[in-house]
Amino acid sequence: MLRASRKQELKERIFTQSIKLFKEKGFDNVTVEEITQACGIAKGTFYNYFPKKEAVLLHLAVSQLESVHESIQHNKNMPDLKQQLLHLFSNLFHQYAEQPDMVRLVVSEMMRADMFIDAEMRIMERFRQALAALLDDAKNKGQLTTQAVSEDIAAVLTGVYFNSLMIWLSAGTDTLQIETLFQRHFDIVWEGIRSGGVVKQ
Repeated sequence: MLRASRKQELKERIFTQSIKLFKEKGFDNVTVEEITQACGIAKGTFYNYFPKKEAVLLHLAVSQLESVHESIQHNKNMPDLKQQLLHLFSNLFHQYAEQPDMVRLVVSEMMRADMFIDAEMRIMERFRQALAALLDDAKNKGQLTTQAVSEDIAAVLTGVYFNSLMIWLSAGTDTLQIETLFQRHFDIVWEGIRSGGVVKQ
């Protein structure tokens, strides 16, 4: 357990140092050798954690996806589906707000480079699948009765979330404001879900 914890700490250190260098010099101008020197590790150690430099940027998105799964598992017994969903998205916004400059850098670089498009789409698809599974579970528990397909609802919620995230990244809006904006849009979607069936309160 301790060994796994140390490995995770080293991975996070490599990620943090890499982002610092990307911010200072630009992603394209930073080499793996510079990253390893900043971390005080060998190149082989870097490649044990990241197969290539580009994978460092994807680490943030993958970490957030893991956070979604953890949040779903942690709150799966909450009786109120709406609050469970809002809690999940709120956690994500707060995690981004802890290091906004880093998030802006990672997202801007990923949007700029074509090489990340396929990876981004896969991550978004896994995000939608996690939400759809949560909605299916709510249907099985009788918390949600609707003719709408869970995957379709999840796709709409994903769109609302990423739209809010883009607004936050571009406008520098604080966490409270972006959560308020997200909840306004979420409430519109929620009313649509309720109009197509029954949501147990």
